[in-house]
Amino acid sequence: MAFVRQGVTHRESGGGNPMRGGLRSKVMPFITFLALFAELPLGLCGCGETAKPVTPTSANDVHSYFGSPFPAYANSASIIDHSATRISVSTAPFGTPVPQVSGTFTTAPTGFLSIVENFAAGVPDFSMMFPNPGQPLKGAWAVEIPGAGALANLLNLNLTQSSVVPIPAGPAAMVQNTVCPSFPQPAPFLYVTVPALNANSTTSIADFGGVAMSTRGSAVTFAAQSFLIGSSAPTSSTVTGGCSDSFFGPLTTYPLNSFGAAATSVDTVAIGGSGLLIDSFVANGTNGAFGQNSAVSGVIGVAVPSSPVDVSAVNGAKYNGFIYAPQNNNTSAVPLTYDIHVLAAAFGDRTATSTSCSSLRTSLAANHGQGAGTVAALPSANSLYGGEFLTTTGAGVANDPTGANGSENCDVAIDLGQQDSMSNGLFPNATVFIGSNYPPFSANNPWVCPATCAVSFPAAAVVGQVQGQFVIFVVASSQSNPPAQLPGSPSQPVGVPQPVGIYLFQRSQ
Repeated sequence: MAFVRQGVTHRESGGGNPMRGGLRSKVMPFITFLALFAELPLGLCGCGETAKPVTPTSANDVHSYFGSPFPAYANSASIIDHSATRISVSTAPFGTPVPQVSGTFTTAPTGFLSIVENFAAGVPDFSMMFPNPGQPLKGAWAVEIPGAGALANLLNLNLTQSSVVPIPAGPAAMVQNTVCPSFPQPAPFLYVTVPALNANSTTSIADFGGVAMSTRGSAVTFAAQSFLIGSSAPTSSTVTGGCSDSFFGPLTTYPLNSFGAAATSVDTVAIGGSGLLIDSFVANGTNGAFGQNSAVSGVIGVAVPSSPVDVSAVNGAKYNGFIYAPQNNNTSAVPLTYDIHVLAAAFGDRTATSTSCSSLRTSLAANHGQGAGTVAALPSANSLYGGEFLTTTGAGVANDPTGANGSENCDVAIDLGQQDSMSNGLFPNATVFIGSNYPPFSANNPWVCPATCAVSFPAAAVVGQVQGQFVIFVVASSQSNPPAQLPGSPSQPVGVPQPVGIYLFQRSQ
C-alpha cells in the first residue's frame, strides 16, 4: 500500500524492520483529515491555539480534576487545594462518588508535589499488607499544570519489610473540565493509548492516533484514526456519544448516558479547556471511541497545535512526569522495596555528553552492531535524556523525586524522530532507549543478558502546549518489531516484552 510522508511516495512491505533507519512510516489518511481542521477554532477556550506563556495560577487556588485512564483510579475526581495544601480523591464506579484518599502535600524543589496519604476507612482494605496499618503513607507524587491537569502516582508504597508484598502503584492522569464541549466544526486532537494491566493477554488494535471531535447539542461525535506502532494498517471509526452533568461535572460518555455502567464497554471522556484530553475506558467486548480495545485502559491526548512544534524548544525544555510499565514485575534480581510499575521521572536536565549519562551511552554503544545487538541505531541530536528518581537510602531503595536524595538518573533517552509533515505535534517514528543502569538493577545486579545490556524499541509521541508549557506523551508497544521491553529475568534473558508509557509536563521553573 502506498503512503506519503514529507512529499515522497514509498511502499512498505509487511516484513520491514520498523526500527529507526528503516521504513517505519504509516498510512496517514487521518493526518490529511485532521490537517483540514488544524486552523479551526475549538469550542473550549485555548484548544488548538498557539499557547502563550502565562503566569502560574495563584497558590491559593483550588483545582478540581477528573480522570483517569489508569485502572486503579478510573473514573475518579481529585481536588488539589493549594491554600490548604491538601488533596482528596473520590471514585464513582457505579454512581455516587466514594471517597478513596485524602492527604496533604508539599511542593518539592524539583517541582513535584510530595503527598502523604490517608485512605478512607475500608477503601481499599489493604490494612493487613501495610507496614504500619492506619498510619499515613508517604511516597505518593504528582505534577500539575495548575488549572489544566495533573499526573500522579497515588499508591507508590515505599515498603521496607521484606515480608510485605509491594502493592502496585495507582497512577492517575486528570484534567480540569468545566463545560461540555462545543465543537461546531471538527476539533482535532492527538492521543496515545494507555496500556492495561493485562495488555499482553490481548492483541492491541491501537497505540496512538488522531480524532476529530464535533458536537451537535449534547451529542459528541468521535471520528478517530488509530495506528499500531510499526504497522501500515490504520483503523478508523466514527461513533457518537454525549455530554451531560455528573457527580464530577460535565463528562462525555460513549455510548450515550453510560457513565458508571458496569455491564458494557464505556468511554468516559474529560475534555479540558486547556487542550488536554483524558479518556477512561472500561472494556467488555466492544471497542471504544478512540479505536481501542481491552488491551488498553484509555487514552491521554492534547489538541493539535496550530503550527508545527518547535523541536529545538521541546528538546531544550525540562520535564517532570512518570514512566509507566504495568507489567514490569521482575523481582527475581533484587528484593524490591518500591513499586517498579510506575516511577517518578524527569527529563531534559542533561544532554548526551553529560557525565551522568556515561553508563547509558556506553551500554547503548556496546549493543549497537555488537554485543547483544539490541540497539539498532544510537540516539540522534533530536533526543531527551533523563530517567527515574531512584536512590539508595538508609531504609532501602526509594523512588523519591523531592531532590532530597539527589537528582534523577540518566538511564533513558527519548528520540522523537521527525515531526510528521502533515500533523503538527505528531512524532510517529520515535524511539525509546533503555540503558544498562535502568532500575531495579545495578553493577551488582545487572540485566541478565549475554553482554552489557541495553535496548531500543520503536515508539510514538505526541507533543502539544498547555498554558504555555509543553506536554509530551509517549507510547511503546509490546507488539512492535522489536517490542518494547524492560529488564529481563533468568528465564527471559534479553528482556520481557511489555508496553511502556512516558507522560511528561514541562516544568514552569
